Amino acid sequence: MAKRKRNIARLIYITYRYFNEWTQKQWTLDGWKEMRPEHWRLISIISIEAVSNNELAKRARVSKQAMSKMVNDLVAFGYVDVEPDPADSRAKIISISKKGVDFLEYLGPCGQGLEEKFHAIIGTKKTEQLITIMAELTEGILTEEKGSWIKK
Repeated sequence: MAKRKRNIARLIYITYRYFNEWTQKQWTLDGWKEMRPEHWRLISIISIEAVSNNELAKRARVSKQAMSKMVNDLVAFGYVDVEPDPADSRAKIISISKKGVDFLEYLGPCGQGLEEKFHAIIGTKKTEQLITIMAELTEGILTEEKGSWIKK
């Protein structure tokens, strides 16, 4: 049982699931009822610069079809805008809308709420250590990602 409690894949999954459930509840309470964690990830990938569906799919590591579905959802909800690509008549350019920018601005204080939950669960000192370690781990992953860190 002790070994199971320290299984890193299980720990990451449970923390990820908690994040998704907590954000979903919080976003709904705060009036962002249609927003889902997968939508947030897409909006954060688009961020400032407009981008094609193919590029978004590549960045998110999902199929072009799955990305098209998410983009269509976000267009319907008003979080992103889609326009024809002037360089390629078959392609579309996806950009974040005013509502999408508003949601990204909302996320700052919302993230504080999640951090406060962690403070309540493990304490301030451990939460700060966790954030420092996660930031270091994330930087390492992003650096290694430029090569392929997944063994084939």
